Amino acid sequence: MIIIKPLSQCSFSNALQAFNKGFEDYYLPLELSLDQFIYRFGLDQLSVDHSFVAFYHDTPAGIILNGIKRVKGRKHAWNGGTSVALPYRKMGIGEALLKATLEKYQQQGVVEASLEAFKVNEKAIHLYQKYGYEIVDTLLFLKHRGSFRASLLEKKNSFTYSLKRRVAKDLQNLSFYTYDVPWKSQFDCIRDGESFIALNEKNEEVGYLLFQKNFSSIGIVNSVTFYQASVKEHISNSEEVLNFLLISIFNMYGPIAYNTYNVPEKRNSLLVKMLKSFGFQDLYTDEGIKLEQVFMKKQL
Repeated sequence: MIIIKPLSQCSFSNALQAFNKGFEDYYLPLELSLDQFIYRFGLDQLSVDHSFVAFYHDTPAGIILNGIKRVKGRKHAWNGGTSVALPYRKMGIGEALLKATLEKYQQQGVVEASLEAFKVNEKAIHLYQKYGYEIVDTLLFLKHRGSFRASLLEKKNSFTYSLKRRVAKDLQNLSFYTYDVPWKSQFDCIRDGESFIALNEKNEEVGYLLFQKNFSSIGIVNSVTFYQASVKEHISNSEEVLNFLLISIFNMYGPIAYNTYNVPEKRNSLLVKMLKSFGFQDLYTDEGIKLEQVFMKKQL
């Protein structure tokens, strides 16, 4: 018999067992310790009241993690992970978890729900589509290793820009900050996130780049992850603005590892175009699977 319980009525040990067993054959290695699992709830703004665990004859068999928050006064929800342990698949557990989740969304007054799924995971995508989710974008994982061509870093702009360095949360004050990106690419879900903001000759904010620095064991920046970027509307020289921001960060940190995380191919098309012009390439798993997700939304 299958029983669905709110995670708040379960032990974290049972929830973790369902999580790790469900993701043990995942496209990327994903096994968390209990401390790491609990930490995710705060970092990713997940809720034990809105998440669910499936049990099959008292054995944790599946899990779905959810978060709900207000964005510009409207409630948005995010499915932060759905998994079913291998022995319990094809029993309708994933569908039961999704049904419970959508009922919770309705009860909480959610107006828009979103999730991400690996593009190769067609079964999961079809299930989400069955319940009204639509693919709205493709999410890219790009990388750059080594030095950049000097000519790229010396490109001259037609206008003069200055750089303002801020923490990620300061971006919410920009009129052109975009929320139309995945949940974990938002300023409030990036641990120690930072932003570069471009100012034009009139000292107006015209563009931003949201990123996270990662450090070596001795405290040296050894990689940077880009989450999103945007340029103010009606700016004719938008490529120049973004080029200035990217050159600023590449010159500042040099030939370290650079990556993107879930960057929307359409919504952040300018960032994707500019990164590829700097030599960024697609990222693959050790098994040769291209790291690429679909961004899905459902209006409630």
